[in-house]
Amino acid sequence: MTTDTTTPDTTAPQLITTGATRPTASGNQLVLRFSDASNLHADPARKPAPGDFAVLVAGTPNAVTAVAVDGAAKTITLTLTTAVTVGQTATVAYTDSTPSDTSGIQDAIGNRLTGFAATEINTTPDTTPPVFSSATVNGNQLVLTYTEASSLDAAALTGNAGFAVAGHGTDGTSPIAYGVFSAVVNATAKTVTLTLKAPVVHGQRVTVSYTKPTTGPGVQDTTGNEAANLIDQAVANNTSAEADTTPPVFRSATVNGNQLVLTYTEANNLEGAARTGSAGFAVNSAEGAAIPVTGIVVNATANTVTLTLSRAVTHAERLTVSYTKPGGNDVVQDATGNDAANLSNEAVSNDTPIPETTPPELGDVTVNGDQLELIYTDENKLDAHHTAPASAFALSSSSDDVAIRVRSVAVTGKTVTLTLSRAVASDEVLTLSYTKPAGDNVIQDAASNDAPSFGNQAVENLTPEPTPVSAPTFPSPPTPKPTPPPAALNADSDGVSDTQERQAIGPWGSARGDGNDDGIADSAQAAVASFSAKISGSPGTSVTLVADSQGGKVTSGSHARITSLEQKTAPAETPQALETPIALTSFQATLETTGSTETFSLYVDPKIGANGYWLQDHGGTTWVNLASSPYGGKMVNEGGRLRLDFSITDGGPFDADGEANGSITASGAAAQMPLSIVGQAPNGAQDGFWL
Repeated sequence: MTTDTTTPDTTAPQLITTGATRPTASGNQLVLRFSDASNLHADPARKPAPGDFAVLVAGTPNAVTAVAVDGAAKTITLTLTTAVTVGQTATVAYTDSTPSDTSGIQDAIGNRLTGFAATEINTTPDTTPPVFSSATVNGNQLVLTYTEASSLDAAALTGNAGFAVAGHGTDGTSPIAYGVFSAVVNATAKTVTLTLKAPVVHGQRVTVSYTKPTTGPGVQDTTGNEAANLIDQAVANNTSAEADTTPPVFRSATVNGNQLVLTYTEANNLEGAARTGSAGFAVNSAEGAAIPVTGIVVNATANTVTLTLSRAVTHAERLTVSYTKPGGNDVVQDATGNDAANLSNEAVSNDTPIPETTPPELGDVTVNGDQLELIYTDENKLDAHHTAPASAFALSSSSDDVAIRVRSVAVTGKTVTLTLSRAVASDEVLTLSYTKPAGDNVIQDAASNDAPSFGNQAVENLTPEPTPVSAPTFPSPPTPKPTPPPAALNADSDGVSDTQERQAIGPWGSARGDGNDDGIADSAQAAVASFSAKISGSPGTSVTLVADSQGGKVTSGSHARITSLEQKTAPAETPQALETPIALTSFQATLETTGSTETFSLYVDPKIGANGYWLQDHGGTTWVNLASSPYGGKMVNEGGRLRLDFSITDGGPFDADGEANGSITASGAAAQMPLSIVGQAPNGAQDGFWL
């Protein structure tokens, strides 16, 4: 049986009151240093309270506002209410006011200091620089330790930070220079760790030198005292004789488009530092033509090197990759500095997919009222960003010698929807032609395969027959209207009833009642409002307004509120060429900051044919499209809905009340203005200018 004769530690930490490590004040920071067999207890829940310290500066109390404990450094830093100036007389005292609890000055074992009497504080500025103490190296990690009364400056060092490391042989040959990748400071441990570009050899004599850099930060303490230069300072070499000496081994290479990935076999990790230029790599096609390398990314843990090529390769191309080890820091190596071998014309596996080249094929063509749909059969969806203009289509009717004009074109999935200038009757026989325009604005699939032109395509007419007029009836006596329930009908106070907002239609097939597809019901958001706008010949169309909008979603932490949203009749002086299918959308919104500029998004059905959000200024002579780039706005096709983004300044020319009062009022039109006349002066002066 073995008896433990070790004497337990029962001594509380003691404040160091003499020498350079006595209590020191700099600005509003007071540092107390302690001696103890173990570390201080650094648990935030067990640190001393600010009120347990009494600090007097020139005889006047200076309250402690915060306490920070560094267990390993055995220091406690007090933040004072007022900064201490150089030369002032100051003292600090401590009393553990609640010895029955677990908090207070104590070591890691739990030995607590009950207090210390008023002790003089050193207010003389620190003018002693950090002093080099020792250096050790293990592999590619070299650690320099400094002696310093306070802490080192934790500012990040750049590049090699003025350090140079050399390995010396015993045969009289010239020293080997070990490049320094980086230098990292541990302020409290008072160390600087250098990562070398290659590991040192076991048993090798190593020295380190330091020259204070002329630019950028160097080694210094927190008061700015700079460490002295070093010349060939001896380093203790702790590198094991069994260090990793096996270089990374090339295993395979694959390419997909313009991304070529080389995979290496490596017991540890690759060195993940950034590479520049081509870093020694060369890629060639089977025909011998070089494909330049424009970028390189190393994934250290996956042991891969990804080359970005100047162009995407085709599925049928055969490639080879070569590698010639470059000089400097761009070499491929593992974390211990073993360089990968050169490669010569290694075959590359081509994983680039076979492109889909089949153009979209026209299937059903139907019409219902003023909506004509072309449904295409294709493996991919149609490209919604480069669709054909309305002028590419020609629609004729058997009952009318005048062609029916196509007002707008919208693409969703594999369907092209044409909005016509009028609704067709149920008995009309229609034919449709499409002439593919030049350029990119054509009907095409996501793989950029253009749909062909077609002529005199029969259109299936799905327009219902008109409802027969029933015999007149006499109205029954009116019945009393039921008393509405006491529950709130407009919970978010945006001027639109919850019933209307629950019917909102949003993009991407979002749930009913979520007009901007943010996952939150419009009836629960004061900055989002939705209502059903009346439109001729239609039961109505969903309109959603978003205030303080960022891409159609309410900005995080927004305090903007919509207080009203309604449809108003367009004024009689509206320009004749401005088509307003849903008249005016009138709204009022309150802002967080008076006089600020607010961003809005208005979601509408693209079938109404709007090509902007048009608003008249205070002068009444100009109609402008706020959803256009000259006014900082834009139009976006978002998941089958048209989003009109625009901005209005509180008190600006498009704020109807004209006052910077924290509220914006506007009546604008999601409408269509023929682009051929935008920017021209009309014949009638009452129409103003259209921009």
